[in-house]
Amino acid sequence: MEKTKNPFKLLGLWISDTCKWLFDFKDWKKLLRSIPGLVTMLFIMATITMNLAANKIVWSGLVVNGTPFISITGGIFLSWLIFLLMDIITKTYGIKASIKLTLLGALINAFAVIFLALIALFPAKYPYEGASTFFDTVFGFEALSAPQPWQILLSSTIAYIASGIVNAIVNGLFGKLFKNNPDGKSAFYCRSYVSTTIGQFVDNFVFGTLAFSVFAKFYTLPTLIGIATLGALIELACEMIFSPFGYRICKKWQSEGVGKDYLDYCRLMEIKKDPSRIDLDKVGE
Repeated sequence: MEKTKNPFKLLGLWISDTCKWLFDFKDWKKLLRSIPGLVTMLFIMATITMNLAANKIVWSGLVVNGTPFISITGGIFLSWLIFLLMDIITKTYGIKASIKLTLLGALINAFAVIFLALIALFPAKYPYEGASTFFDTVFGFEALSAPQPWQILLSSTIAYIASGIVNAIVNGLFGKLFKNNPDGKSAFYCRSYVSTTIGQFVDNFVFGTLAFSVFAKFYTLPTLIGIATLGALIELACEMIFSPFGYRICKKWQSEGVGKDYLDYCRLMEIKKDPSRIDLDKVGE
């Protein structure tokens, strides 16, 4: 079948393929069974903890006219782990698998915040009157002048999904430049550094804009750019430190055939599609 150049038909094919992939529950089951449980657990734990820690601004600096030009939230101390794990998943299982894990993390994070919000509704009187205030304060339910948990949830979820998709796509596409040695250290490090820098900038900028400019009028555009840039540089430094561990994990998984069942299933599903739209040799890269 010849490739179509009709933009509307291409859009329709893309939407159809995306829906089939997104709601392919057999794909979900095989993916979650293929990814080592410890990796999935660390990814989900880091996602929930990072977004809760994002309630607190831990440092602000370069104050210009009374407004901090740059600042960081507590979430930055764990976001590097999430991006490192996404790089490992993208290299081993492919772009779509990394995006699916990101969507799963966002869903579970939303459940955690909603659960905590419901718990905060109970006015605890034991062991003393107002005991629930400490719980509410820790999770940000009492800070009325600051973004509320549901606003942080919405901001972090949008930023998290957007940055996860950007990171996976950039990582996967950048890896295609290393055709001679796609599994080498240089390929893994370069694709990780580039995707993390761009993905982290998107994450910090989108989150900061929504949480501290839209929902709470704390920051201006220059401050948001400063926050996003500083966060991206910090995460890049962390990625440079921990990438060797990520590379070793990928090589170990490759030698042990980790994820083979999932990748075989992906190839089978791609073969069922129109071969003129799919480069079968690169499925799972």
